[in-house]
Amino acid sequence: MTNSNGSLERPIRMVAFIDYEHTSGGGYQQAKNAALLLKSLPPELCAVEFVTTRRSTIDDLRRSGIEPIFFPVPRLRGLAARLGSIYSRGGPRAFLRKPGKMASVDRLLSVMRADIAYFTTPSNLALAIDRFNYLFTVWDLSHRDDVEFPEVRIKHEFERREFLYGSALKKACGIFVDSQAGREKVVRRYGVDSERVHLMPFSPARATVLSEEAYVEHFVDVKTKYKIPRDLKYVYYPAQFWSHKNHVFLLKGLHALESRYGIRVGAVFTGSDFGNMRYVRSVAADLGLGERVFFLGFVPDGDVPYLYRESIALVMPTYFGPTNLPPLEAFSLGVPVLYPDLEALREQVGDAGLLVDLARPDSMADALFSLIDQPALRQLMIERGTRRLASNDDAARLSTLARVLERYRTRAVCWGEEVWMN
Repeated sequence: MTNSNGSLERPIRMVAFIDYEHTSGGGYQQAKNAALLLKSLPPELCAVEFVTTRRSTIDDLRRSGIEPIFFPVPRLRGLAARLGSIYSRGGPRAFLRKPGKMASVDRLLSVMRADIAYFTTPSNLALAIDRFNYLFTVWDLSHRDDVEFPEVRIKHEFERREFLYGSALKKACGIFVDSQAGREKVVRRYGVDSERVHLMPFSPARATVLSEEAYVEHFVDVKTKYKIPRDLKYVYYPAQFWSHKNHVFLLKGLHALESRYGIRVGAVFTGSDFGNMRYVRSVAADLGLGERVFFLGFVPDGDVPYLYRESIALVMPTYFGPTNLPPLEAFSLGVPVLYPDLEALREQVGDAGLLVDLARPDSMADALFSLIDQPALRQLMIERGTRRLASNDDAARLSTLARVLERYRTRAVCWGEEVWMN
């Protein structure tokens, strides 16, 4: 049914996919943020249903106000890892469905009477869609930016990502990226029309957006809980143990802080191990830092704000970007940020972060000493972080989403639902 303006009278029926494990860290948090943002769209514009492919996320999503449908796809996930090599032997769809049969993702969307799908993560499921339009998400293209790191090379990970982006982006009705730098790279590297690529900056994980009243009400004594010495000053780094996260730089920076200034500071690391934790532990021991570096693993979301607030600063010496969630969380909680002085990453923090040279751990030592020695500088960085976060709120993100969906709704008047079933 259409109105006099030539657009659908009814709301767009969207199915939003969350295709990440709860323990995946910032990726899952950002997917959940995207889902929560969809719930704020005007009901006359869009009716959203949510699908998760990971059973482990169901309870957390429900606690966050998202009621998901569970859609298990282990077979597709396994196939996706081999798509690069499969393509040279006739294309993936022959492996995803029998000839003449509708692929499983298409069947799900058909049963749910969807108009459009939205992948809130860079999901391989987009490759299985043949009969429905979709919106896609790109967080980073670090496999092209930093090809040296093992996690984007081994087990054909580079080829998997190239095949995903090379295939999925060209068919997407809209692509959401988190920075202008990311937008330019998507357009340049994958030949996508720039008007289909939309800026959707990250927002902090909801657990880190707390009023002072809520902070007090839900207080967690993290030093007692995690057996961190009461008098230990520490820096905080919430990151999975991938090599590109560069935990080793942080350890060398702490060693330099003690050597140059005689100040002993510890570190608290949270995040799951993806193969690099043993090496990081060995470096901590070699530098004599073992007793003041704490490896907490994956921690409950509710503990994270208190781990931030107890710290001197967030130190995030990652090579991958262009944007990351922890700086936004630190800004939200009033914690200073040390961040890489890399061209692709500077855009996110602007003047609200102290930039460090990843080739010089002593640059981290100097920045930390300045924060400790100059309370006025610490307060200035906190104030800048607050302003930086406020400059890009959910209203701007909702406006972008609404604009993309209005464009789609205007075009969707040109066909009936049955055309997708032919």
